[in-house]
Amino acid sequence: MSQQLKLMIVMLVAVNLAIVGWLLMRPETMTTPDSNSQRAVLDDLLKDNTMEAARYDLSKNAADLNVIFISLDALRYDRTGPSGNTDGLTPNLDAFAEEAVVFHDSTAAAPWTLPSHMSIWTGRWPSIHQVTNKLSPLSGGKMVETSLSAGIQTYPDLLIKSGRTAVGFTGGAGVQNKYGFGRDFETYLDDRYFGGLDYSIPAALEWLSANRDQSFFMFLHGYDVHGQFDLPESKRSSIAYSGALKGTIEEQAKLREDGLANIENPGDPAHLHGALNAADAQYLEAIYDRKVADADERLGSFLSQLKTMGLYDRSIIVIFSDHGDEFMEHNGLDHGATLYQEQVHVVSMIRFQEYGRRQDIREPVRTIDLFPTVFDALGIEGPSRVNGTSLLPLLRGEPLELDVYAESDYRLFVHHRMKRDGSYKLILDLLDGKRELYNLAEDAGEQKDISSQDPRRTYEMEQELRTWLDASKTNPQDYLGLKETPITVF
Repeated sequence: MSQQLKLMIVMLVAVNLAIVGWLLMRPETMTTPDSNSQRAVLDDLLKDNTMEAARYDLSKNAADLNVIFISLDALRYDRTGPSGNTDGLTPNLDAFAEEAVVFHDSTAAAPWTLPSHMSIWTGRWPSIHQVTNKLSPLSGGKMVETSLSAGIQTYPDLLIKSGRTAVGFTGGAGVQNKYGFGRDFETYLDDRYFGGLDYSIPAALEWLSANRDQSFFMFLHGYDVHGQFDLPESKRSSIAYSGALKGTIEEQAKLREDGLANIENPGDPAHLHGALNAADAQYLEAIYDRKVADADERLGSFLSQLKTMGLYDRSIIVIFSDHGDEFMEHNGLDHGATLYQEQVHVVSMIRFQEYGRRQDIREPVRTIDLFPTVFDALGIEGPSRVNGTSLLPLLRGEPLELDVYAESDYRLFVHHRMKRDGSYKLILDLLDGKRELYNLAEDAGEQKDISSQDPRRTYEMEQELRTWLDASKTNPQDYLGLKETPITVF
């Protein structure tokens, strides 16, 4: 901790003590019947502004605390209240945020479900844990199912070793147990493909009602806002739209595949030029927003049940999304094939037991830091040689500079890598070497590539990115002009 920060803390405590002493010594304070309640309020005020309250140290009670990770698959950060969105789509998530640490600039390690979640599970970049696609190519054009190496320890592994029962209730598909997510879990529900919280929550609540006295780790997940989760026709028909789209999951899948099929040469972008107009994109966004509201309602119901069961204040609760979704911002639909903000800027919130007041963190962080932060608060040692790190220094007001990267090898259609440096963001296409540079502070939608206008920054960030590639044993030369047979499973 810096001397300046220590001095500020000492001064703040001294001021608080002086105020408390003055208030308590006033005659009206000494004689009012409500003096006990006034003292309690003042004690809370003092506690909230001292180092004691800023430690986020739960190690003394760690054995009694549950850990709950809730994944709202494909939820864009800009649809939530904390983002400044005023559409009122997420009232329950917004209420949770008022009791949590909200990370406003959180980046997913990958723009789609499988590698993104596995990076959270392991605290490693996708190119390190190597679960980058559902299938892995072999020589001769054959492919085998991908699964996490048994030699890579995960954070849930260590929660199990700490004595917690691990259970998972998911929508399956990209978080199926077979990829390595449910290793040694007592229960791992994954028997629906793109299932929602309407399926996973009842099973989770049934387990909780029978096991509420256990110390546990729970992973709750749903695809409620995903393109492959159906919005009932009755709700679709209520959206004002006169175009040709129907808004079904079959139609969404075809549009996504059509966009990928438009890739002709290595380095070409997936696109839907001419296939969708502005009204079509708005219609698909409206469907998405209806699903966001439905997901939030289900989330609120689950959190309410946790409170009823007495588990809400006995748990560290993490709510996050693994990626976002695109609606023609960069001429595409769905997710996975780009590293633009609509796909990698995600929701990340942590509610720590005993610290139920909102704290806003606006510095750039990564989703690979979620588990390390929880482990640090619990005083539990995490896996070795991870890329993620605890964010508790930021919560305590200390400086913490993080290297923010993301990558996508989505179904072997694309090979993109990204690096952030403050508000600057560099995207490198490994297939043709193309570089794009954006200043998010001035161009949040990434519509103006400034790589040619700022060649020095572009060069320096590219060299830093290539150094990171080397550390992850990725040789860019292996990708230039590479043509591969795409993976058809999604």
